[in-house]
Amino acid sequence: MASAIRITDGSLDFSLGVDSGRVTTVQSPANPNGLPRQMLAWLTNGTVRNGGITVRYGWQPLARVASVTAGLYQSGWLYEPQTGNPYLMLSIGGLIYQVRVDTNNAVVAITKPGQLDINGASVVNPATVPQGYMCQGEQFLVIQAGDWAVNNAGTLPLFWDGSTIRRSVGIISPSNVPGVPYPATPYNELPAALAMTYFQDRLWYANGRVYTAGDIVGDQASGTATYNFTDSVLKVTENPLAIGGDGFTMPSQAGNITALSYTAQLDATLGQSNLYIFTRRQVNSLVVPVSRSAWIAAGNNNQPQQLVALTRYGSNSDRNIVRVNGDLFFGSPEPAIRSLTVATRYFQQWGNVPISRNVQRALDQTTATLLGTQPGVEFDNRLLLGLCPVQTPVGTAFTALATLNFDLISTLQEKLPPAWEGVYDGLDVLQTFEGDFGGQQRCFAVVHNKTDSSIWVWEITKTSRTENGDQRVGWTVETPAYTWNREFDLKELDCGEIWLDTISGTVEMQIHYREDASPCWQPWAQVKLCSARNSNELTGVTATSNPAYPVVTTYCDGQKFALRMPKPQPGRCDVSNMRPTTRGYQFQVRLTILGYCRVRGIILHAIPVEERAYEGINCA
Repeated sequence: MASAIRITDGSLDFSLGVDSGRVTTVQSPANPNGLPRQMLAWLTNGTVRNGGITVRYGWQPLARVASVTAGLYQSGWLYEPQTGNPYLMLSIGGLIYQVRVDTNNAVVAITKPGQLDINGASVVNPATVPQGYMCQGEQFLVIQAGDWAVNNAGTLPLFWDGSTIRRSVGIISPSNVPGVPYPATPYNELPAALAMTYFQDRLWYANGRVYTAGDIVGDQASGTATYNFTDSVLKVTENPLAIGGDGFTMPSQAGNITALSYTAQLDATLGQSNLYIFTRRQVNSLVVPVSRSAWIAAGNNNQPQQLVALTRYGSNSDRNIVRVNGDLFFGSPEPAIRSLTVATRYFQQWGNVPISRNVQRALDQTTATLLGTQPGVEFDNRLLLGLCPVQTPVGTAFTALATLNFDLISTLQEKLPPAWEGVYDGLDVLQTFEGDFGGQQRCFAVVHNKTDSSIWVWEITKTSRTENGDQRVGWTVETPAYTWNREFDLKELDCGEIWLDTISGTVEMQIHYREDASPCWQPWAQVKLCSARNSNELTGVTATSNPAYPVVTTYCDGQKFALRMPKPQPGRCDVSNMRPTTRGYQFQVRLTILGYCRVRGIILHAIPVEERAYEGINCA
């Protein structure tokens, strides 16, 4: 028998983001480790920044780069020229393409089949290598084909200086260095390699378990006046180990090097910032010799100090290591997402836990063997890291981006800790890039087109309320399972309210609920709201039907306080519990929304139900 007293539960604050690693039952004195009321069970294509729950901003297509016949997507880089804004350089099927995201989004083929450089060497890389590598040092972009592991030698890298491209001559011999009597020319240059980084004015490169670096920038012995001696970073003439094709070695149990990176270091008392060497099972740090003389003196008998920074868990890819202030965030093989600072902080404690249990739902859909090209980027004070990979005709694409919000609420008086916001989806992402365009931060994604398998460049915006032109963004919200602080009492779901504001254009919403631990969502209600963005969206009034009507007008966002949901239909009977689906001990709500708005509150009303002892038990 239902009681006449209606009870209320819900949430008005969602600032803790998402945690799919817990059971959905809301936190209470009887369930202290449940899902906090300020958290969501899941969120897709949304954000909890600045209060409430809002749809993510839209993504817009910029350029179609190549068709599926062009071959595999291999690597890319957001190249920064000496003057002007950055632009994309992409390697597809062994050819190099320039995408002018700084101007008109034009696609320019930098290399073509059969093309030779000024020295007569081919500038076409192998077309079937699935993963290449790029790194910029000074004005020079180094493009590695990624085939070193095939025959332990590999294709020599290409050098792009902003206007011309040529092939490296590689490490020829110990005689091809300055200072040797009657030296041969040209000087030794960077060899074939895999992962790279530009750190402490040198280009570092790795092959297998070995890593080393080229010459320091501005070395007048190996550089040329044409480039103001900055092209010395392309040479390998200083360190005997490097000249001999050798370097510093990671332990055999750590495996091959997957990435090289570094962090910021502000405290001078701690010395120089370290170079971090990643494998899938370990992270080491190297105290880099800074001066040219110290680098020349470094050898097998005088190696720089190399320390183990993290054991058992390293990185899958050189693309998924994201520098955020003094920390490195990266994807690890389990799969999981980790922070180097967090791992170091708890070094003396048992276990080495990731920071990504909140997005475990997406990690459970992530195939570890496809994480070799996992992309990552920091944009708009968020970490975006690729999850849920799939194999496509042009390479491995990631169908979701896990998002960690570093800036939920930040004032002089208060700063909330970072919060996971679930995932963004909608595109098959091959790689992501971020850069500064005259003081404006912009983010780009190279994506696989699902329709014809072509390769496109899209922009991930932080202002557009629509995407792919004027299309609305679809998003999903899953609340905690509310108990009305009566965890052990049976309730009947009576009705509900949703508080909405910033409604822009047409918003369609489907509302579902589920009781207790049911795996099935039950339909509750669907609504359609509209707040005109311009005069053409006003019902019955357009500039065409009424030429005197002002076309340029300021329109305010709409609000709906409150959008009321009726009493749900009893629907089918839950045969597991032998009662209607509208009766249960806890209820969870899912909102599926198409369009731009903000959810400010979710309130549910229920009526307590008197339950007789052993009611519903069937001993037959």
